[in-house]
Amino acid sequence: MKIQINHIAKMEGHADFVAEILRGDVQSAKIMTTEGARLIEGILIGRHFSEAPIITSRICGICPVVHKLSSIKAIENGLQIKPSQQTVKLRKLLELAQIIHSHALHLFFLSLADFFDLESDLQLIKKYPKETDSAIKTRDWALKIIEIIGGRAVHPIACEVGGFKILPQISELKNLNSQYQTVLKDALVLVNLVTKIKIPDFQRPTTYISLTDDKEYAIYHGDIKIHSADGKIKIIKAADFTKNIKEIEEPYRAAKSARLNGRPFMVGALARLNNNHSQLNHLAKGILKSWRWDFPEYNPFKNILGQAVEIIHCLEEAQKLIVDLADNLQPEKGLGEKLNLIAGANPLGREVAGADAIEAPRGTLYHYYKIDKNGYIRDCQIITPTVSYLKNLEEDLAAYLPDLMKLPPPKRSIKIRALIRAYDPCIACATH
Repeated sequence: MKIQINHIAKMEGHADFVAEILRGDVQSAKIMTTEGARLIEGILIGRHFSEAPIITSRICGICPVVHKLSSIKAIENGLQIKPSQQTVKLRKLLELAQIIHSHALHLFFLSLADFFDLESDLQLIKKYPKETDSAIKTRDWALKIIEIIGGRAVHPIACEVGGFKILPQISELKNLNSQYQTVLKDALVLVNLVTKIKIPDFQRPTTYISLTDDKEYAIYHGDIKIHSADGKIKIIKAADFTKNIKEIEEPYRAAKSARLNGRPFMVGALARLNNNHSQLNHLAKGILKSWRWDFPEYNPFKNILGQAVEIIHCLEEAQKLIVDLADNLQPEKGLGEKLNLIAGANPLGREVAGADAIEAPRGTLYHYYKIDKNGYIRDCQIITPTVSYLKNLEEDLAAYLPDLMKLPPPKRSIKIRALIRAYDPCIACATH
């Protein structure tokens, strides 16, 4: 028996699903990417390091901020450039806004309809007009943050290696803060809707990987926490990620997939909550506690609930940073001279390598660069969240399919697409 779903809509990019079942046993379950490889890593070879953040931010129109920041951080690590604390705060604010707007988009407009037995998000909009308005307003506030801090909402231009070309106006930050309570109420309306959905009863133990930090719910920086299905926990440096993770090319798709010690693993909101839920902000932690999850939580459908909790956490965290920056924003002394220095040759005068990781909305994103003494890139590796969890998604699908075999094909197709979309895949990133 063959199950095939062509063009899985309501996700970033283009993909199909094909499963082979023999005498009731699932022989294979494959996500087939239907767009070609984009070869971004190859494009970067031979270019000046200052171009990498600009180019990599074009990998994705939904999450350009995190690609740019991950690229910047990796280059700074290689060149031994330490940004100011103010720069770090501005970058964190950018990333928090990125997660808020991406999660709100995915939750309401791409995924929730699956759990209300609605075929189209247009039907969801008609049925829940108040919640639609709240989702849009939550996203708008986040996009406004990116525009103010980054220079524009898509492919921000203000941030670069070393700092920022231009800083936001204090009046703009204060205006954002004045809107916070209203936006928080809108986000809670969205969370309330999410709590009404019925999550399928499906569990499959797997390994969860995310950043971790002793001081905070890790999103911008930290070490890599590996929480294995057997309960063992391992912490490694972000720069050592590729020494543990192996990317594999497969003939049926342009996107690679990743393995940890030969096994698949999960990244994203559910992974972050499994690893770091005790560090959530107050309101987000209270919402999660009310759901009475037993950690580790192995139901991949709950990734969308995790996104809802993270929206609240990121709103709380963003407001703290906005207040701090509005009160303390200062001109970056000497920043222009520093940037002029690194815009040319490698300031260290020798070949260097730099790597770092950051939490994208869909999971841990990794950038690595080798830069020669003249400042040109000689090697590059980018591991995106979707690449990391593609094989895990396929194994979840293979384990879930037997529960669906008695359903009529249209209903079965809906359930399969719901699981795929719960992961929030980004095929454009995966085929980078």
